[in-house]
Amino acid sequence: MPNINISMRAPTKSILLFFLTAALYTNSAAQNYSIKGIVIDTTGQSLPGAVVRIKSGNDSSAVSTNPDGTFLFSKFKSSQFTLSAAFIGYDVYIKAYVINNGTSINITDIKLKPSSNTLDGVVISGTPPVRVTQDTVSFNAKAFPVREGDAVDEMLKKLPGIKADKDGNVTSQGSPVTKIRVNGKDFFGTDVATAIKNLPADIIKNLQFVDDYGDQAKLTGIKTGEPEKILNLTIEEDKKKGYFARASAGVGNSDRYNANLRGNSMKGEQQISFDGTLANANMRGGGGDGITTRNAAGLNYKNEFNSKLSADAGYNFTNDKNNTISSTYTLNILQDSAQNPINRFEDARGNNNADNYNHWFGGNLEYKIDTMNYLKISPNFSYNTGSGNNTGGSLTTQDNLLTRRDSRNSDNSSNFNGRINMFYNHKFSKKGRNLSAWGNINYANGENNRDVYNKYLNTNASVVDSLIQNQLNNQNNRSLNLNVGASYMEPLWAKIFLEVNYSWNRSSTNSSKDTYDGVGGSQLFNPDLSNIYDYQFITNKAGLNYRYIGEKLNYTLGVSAQPVLLKGQNLGNNVETTSRSFNLIPSGRFSYKFSYQQSLDVNYWGRNNQPGFQQLQPISDNSNLQNIITGNPDLKPEFVHSFSAHYKQADWSAGKVLLANFKYESTNDRIVTIKRRVPGTVNQLTTYTNTDGFYTMQGDYNISKPLSPERKYTIGYSGSGQLNNNISFTDDNRIDAKNVSWRQELEFRVDLKDIVNFEIETSYSQNSTHYSSATFTDRRSNRFEYGIEGRNYFFKDLTIGYDFTKQVNSGFDNGITRNPTLLRLSMEYKFMKKNMAALRIEGFDLFDQNSGISRDVFDNVIVDRQVNRLGRYFMLSLIYRVQKFGGS
Repeated sequence: MPNINISMRAPTKSILLFFLTAALYTNSAAQNYSIKGIVIDTTGQSLPGAVVRIKSGNDSSAVSTNPDGTFLFSKFKSSQFTLSAAFIGYDVYIKAYVINNGTSINITDIKLKPSSNTLDGVVISGTPPVRVTQDTVSFNAKAFPVREGDAVDEMLKKLPGIKADKDGNVTSQGSPVTKIRVNGKDFFGTDVATAIKNLPADIIKNLQFVDDYGDQAKLTGIKTGEPEKILNLTIEEDKKKGYFARASAGVGNSDRYNANLRGNSMKGEQQISFDGTLANANMRGGGGDGITTRNAAGLNYKNEFNSKLSADAGYNFTNDKNNTISSTYTLNILQDSAQNPINRFEDARGNNNADNYNHWFGGNLEYKIDTMNYLKISPNFSYNTGSGNNTGGSLTTQDNLLTRRDSRNSDNSSNFNGRINMFYNHKFSKKGRNLSAWGNINYANGENNRDVYNKYLNTNASVVDSLIQNQLNNQNNRSLNLNVGASYMEPLWAKIFLEVNYSWNRSSTNSSKDTYDGVGGSQLFNPDLSNIYDYQFITNKAGLNYRYIGEKLNYTLGVSAQPVLLKGQNLGNNVETTSRSFNLIPSGRFSYKFSYQQSLDVNYWGRNNQPGFQQLQPISDNSNLQNIITGNPDLKPEFVHSFSAHYKQADWSAGKVLLANFKYESTNDRIVTIKRRVPGTVNQLTTYTNTDGFYTMQGDYNISKPLSPERKYTIGYSGSGQLNNNISFTDDNRIDAKNVSWRQELEFRVDLKDIVNFEIETSYSQNSTHYSSATFTDRRSNRFEYGIEGRNYFFKDLTIGYDFTKQVNSGFDNGITRNPTLLRLSMEYKFMKKNMAALRIEGFDLFDQNSGISRDVFDNVIVDRQVNRLGRYFMLSLIYRVQKFGGS
């Protein structure tokens, strides 16, 4: 009986304990409420960074809204509460709420009204044309209207601080835009030119130029490194259902043709887009070096399957055939052991033909597991093949030495690159506590086969000799990069957070090169120029960041410790080299919001750059006997210190915008060239070494001011400048070359609805180089450029377009440099119902003077280059367009 009593008491106690625990849990759970919502303005634009507070009795809590304007309180003890939302430049929103059903509420009616004193009595359709936040400059599309049927690229031309050239390249505040997103999802991958042509401008609500610091920054707010410039296009709500299609076909003289088909279908968050091109008129605006025939197709898909799962994917195919005829004038600044100056001139001509095929696939899969967990997987694959041949010659002079070279080169290559990025974030119940983890894997495999033929005729005083070189190079490079890391952020007080992070990176590269010399009609293996070389670059980085988040002031102070290991194995002679270093890296970010339309960001960070395999591989590349290049296996990684500042200001009432940027970088252990002259010849031997003293400084500004309330007349001032201190060695003598380049530009734009849109632009730029030795002559080139681009409208169906540019160049060493005058005219007539069809006739480069002129300065070298571009031709095109969005 005692045993029976014991066995009965144990389960009884367990059952009572179970029910008591369940009751307590149920009671606790019933008191926890989830409150989420979104803060917007009266136009429906989200307000990131708004402060939201909820209060019930003595219980209160506060959060800042996410980049998309959303917020979440995961655990609140009362079903009745008062909510307030505040944002600089807006009236405070206050309202009482009651959760009657369930334990959660989604609040979507929080609309903030602009403060009456902010607009100073001037209202522009109820919406400011330009908004400035810490990382975003947002333009209201309605404030920059374009012609019916225009694509997004035409709207970009009107935006202050934005440049969109004829070939589809877009820059914002001097930085290239590398991606386009639609409603926050990638659109056509990195093909910016296709993306801005694919969407009609009249469905766009806002154009947001975002400094993107990556997925972790979006979720935690910790921002490090240099951001990627991204354009995000938001679609009007009533235009998210419908379709758009545009087809065009054109034929011209000189066998020119240009055909394009693009379409876009949207059903809420589901979107499918297609773009196809067949053209031999240099793709889009007729620009670009050489003459290009392009066959291309692109497909983009995005969908939000439910509130948790969304995806986007894109595929692009291109086949480019290009012929470029170039003349290049290269000056090498040298000096001997007695510090005497030596100038080496090379005047080269080339005719290059290339045929390249490229396949790219990429996308993102986002899974919001629940309100606390987020997972993103991003695959990216590319495969390309190419073939080409180049014929040309050069004349090189140095003192009384002269060498003439005739060359014929051909090559075939194939490259595969696969990358998968994974990111996971967990939000804890305590506000601000986050755990992030990531992993990346990148594999690349490339092969290149090159056939080289050179004939040299050398003259030294009255002595003449010749040499013929015939060589075959087969090279294969494989690399595998692994990166994993984690970050944990802990809130210390209401506005103060502490982050601890760690990352590990390993990059492994294998490079094999087989060289064969042509002798007597056969190919003989050359072991001295052949090798197999492996190297590994390994870093461990542990860091600590202190972050303060205020309504106006945000700053992050951090420090990281990073040991670096660089190992190389020369498998040809069984020699191994090892380089170790340790870096203590401080970092900082300061952001101050003077007002909703005025902000300043200041950043500092450090990073390592590993040497390239060609710089490390301890064998020679003598495919050009005038410049034999040999790697240095003892190179150390570079360490770069970077400092940047960004200032943004916008005037709501007038639409005036001021944008300014500054950046400074200095590099320890900079990898530079060492050039040694071969006595009695114009030839030189090139290798690499590490040195200090390299730095670069650059800045730019843009001011845009409308001269009328409806932006009929706009004036813009912009400028940029850059200073580089280049370093090189000749016969162990150091040469510092300071290169200064700057550009100033003035723009005047007129936009009269249904009458005319045109822009007058004039600019002056200068590029000068000063050497550390007083015996070297400074070099300077100048360019003055002016032009007008626009369209005049007659009636409702006739448009006259024009694009005129004049360049005046001076100071270039190439004696045949031209000062081209470029003129392009077009006339378009629209017909059929709703102007669905159009007939266009265009004349390109009517003066037949199109050419590309450039100057590059690096190490101790100045390169002036001029290339051919597509010349005069005429084209007749038929365009057909259909679209239906919403109820229209």
